[in-house]
Amino acid sequence: MQRVKIKLPATVTNLGPGLGSLGLAVGLYMTIEINGRDDNNLVVETEGEGAGRYGTGLRHPVTLGMMRVFQQQERATLGIHVRVHNDIPFASGLGAETAFHAAGIIAANNLLGNPYSRQEILNLTAQISGEPDHALPAVLGGLTTCMVKDDLLTYRTLTTTPFTIVVVVPELADYKDNTASIIPERVALHDALHNLGRLPLLLEAFKSGSLELLAEVMDDQLYTPHLKARIPGYDHVLEMAQRAGAVALTLSGTGPALLAFAPDKHEKIATAMTFAFEQAGVTARSWVLPVDTQGVQVSVARSA
Repeated sequence: MQRVKIKLPATVTNLGPGLGSLGLAVGLYMTIEINGRDDNNLVVETEGEGAGRYGTGLRHPVTLGMMRVFQQQERATLGIHVRVHNDIPFASGLGAETAFHAAGIIAANNLLGNPYSRQEILNLTAQISGEPDHALPAVLGGLTTCMVKDDLLTYRTLTTTPFTIVVVVPELADYKDNTASIIPERVALHDALHNLGRLPLLLEAFKSGSLELLAEVMDDQLYTPHLKARIPGYDHVLEMAQRAGAVALTLSGTGPALLAFAPDKHEKIATAMTFAFEQAGVTARSWVLPVDTQGVQVSVARSA
């Protein structure tokens, strides 16, 4: 029986003023192992972050991704056994949901002999997940940018310095439900220009590795003012991070994960941020992570 093992990184998006266009892969992972079976059963086993969050079988996002490929190709393997181990927190802005869809699509493509090219895989993942800015860095690694026009995904990989990043995720049970409707559809022109004017310098900061420049251009005036009100202790957490040595901070995606960039003292910053959340009555977890430059890792074998 054929076995496909897929490892995908967490992804952070928006990155200050780079809303809806920039994504960065970081070194926190999920691993999905898929085996063909000699019967017609579908078995899904999950462990780690989000285990039990989704229904198993056809309702799990890994199998939803697989089924899309099987439907378009009008063929499938007889039976499938899916094992999921996930270390990426769900509903946090770190791309776990998109990574599941991507894993299913890539696995099914390999099981069927790779009928789709990488461009087609990316297009399909972007369509199914609705989050191309997460899909691209999960598959390609590093820093990416993209746009979708007439259902066609256009993207580029960008040069980035291998920063070390502090990621802090507060546990806010209803955060996603509470933020779904607060992002405005119309924004003030000066706020839009604020973001647009900083974007070229943000790209230069990632390319050159200048944390000083990153600190000057990371602020966002379109999403963050609305989202931070939903995160208890947000301003205090940022203040404590800066006191501990952080030079640039931003939300990942629409949150609630927070990112801190610094030249050193990363563990100290992580501790300061989680403690600040505790002072606001919120439990938070932290990771000190490298930029992932590899993206998806796929191994294919044939078992007895």
